[in-house]
Amino acid sequence: MPSSKPQANVCGTCPIDRPETSMVAWPDTWRSPAPTPLHLLTAAHQRGERCALVTVLGIAGGAPRRRGAQLAVTEHGEVAGSLSGGCLDAAVIAEAHAARADGLSRRIRFGADSPYVDVVLPCGSGLDLQFDGALPIHTIDQIAAALTARTLVSLRWESATTPATLSNPEDADVVVPPSMRLLIAGASENLRAMALLAAQANIDVLALTRDQGLRQALAAAGIDAQEPVESQWPVLPIDAWTAALTLFHEHEQEVPFLRAALASPAFVVGAMGSVRAQTQRLDLLRAAGVDPTSLARLRGPFGLLSRTRDPNELAISMLAELWQHWRQFAFNEPE
Repeated sequence: MPSSKPQANVCGTCPIDRPETSMVAWPDTWRSPAPTPLHLLTAAHQRGERCALVTVLGIAGGAPRRRGAQLAVTEHGEVAGSLSGGCLDAAVIAEAHAARADGLSRRIRFGADSPYVDVVLPCGSGLDLQFDGALPIHTIDQIAAALTARTLVSLRWESATTPATLSNPEDADVVVPPSMRLLIAGASENLRAMALLAAQANIDVLALTRDQGLRQALAAAGIDAQEPVESQWPVLPIDAWTAALTLFHEHEQEVPFLRAALASPAFVVGAMGSVRAQTQRLDLLRAAGVDPTSLARLRGPFGLLSRTRDPNELAISMLAELWQHWRQFAFNEPE
């Protein structure tokens, strides 16, 4: 496992003066395969390991992460999430270990107006970070249930020294959406490139292809790849946090998948191809009985770059537009 010793400093040059913890030997840290900090929190709890959770509750000025960004670190040094572009995380991890060691909650300003005058963020901003060293067991169980059900995790802090509890979204300080899921159907190297790139971006990918060799290659890379069965398409695992995309050259093969996707709550439905291909696709869907309101949901040609000529280029183009839709849907950020 790759590791680097966490230090209470920024860029290895500015020690934080914490006499009460300066003699504690923290474990080496390593990046977790968990897709999110909350997944690491619940996994650590299941194996009987304590885990600290850090949440961005306030931003003064600009910041590389949005409000609600999180980082989790276990007692053995497994880390998920990040709160900066690299200038702050080592100091945050050291502080998280201190919170976990004493099992307490506290809120600390880093950057502008921080008591840690040696920790200066290059952007000049200030971050208010909530450190929860020991969340109550029932709260972790509630978070685990929400992650399994793919529902919002709404967190609220009564004070800086009390750990988070779950609340209604309207009363929450932070609302964490479920992880993005991507359901893609297609064939050839276009599907392979899109699935691999999306998985690398921590997107939960389900690939549907009739190509057995491609299914095996994707499965070897840890990606769920299945043979499409048309009778199952109406009950595909598509919720509001799922995107559905097709990457076919034979547009007749798209129709059953797109009919099911357009009838689902997917936050975006898109298809690869040219403007001409999109026109042909819409004609096929109309002939199959898809109503005009559903047809208006179909985005195509999908991707921010025009006339891509390479599978990786196409995947980057489509993933960029996908993330644009996700930011607007999950975080209400403008395109």
